[in-house]
Amino acid sequence: MEEIKQKSLIDLVNEIYQDLTLIEEHQKLIEPMLTELVADAPEGFKSMATMINTHISNSFEFKSPKVQKFEIESGLMKLNTYVKKAKE
Repeated sequence: MEEIKQKSLIDLVNEIYQDLTLIEEHQKLIEPMLTELVADAPEGFKSMATMINTHISNSFEFKSPKVQKFEIESGLMKLNTYVKKAKE
């Protein structure tokens, strides 16, 4: 996944984290990006990309704002770490 798309994904997920009412609107944009993240994960990063996908996708499934916030936060932290590590 290109660096520009990674930044866009981080921005979209962060927007949801700040305002959960955006979750349905952003879901359509984020899902294909998560698929691409997993598909394009470099050697040794596939499991981390899959974890990120799982956390963020779980936030779309649950209706409890507390659970959504937790899943988004977990995915966002892992996503930020993934992007930093993948650049090294």
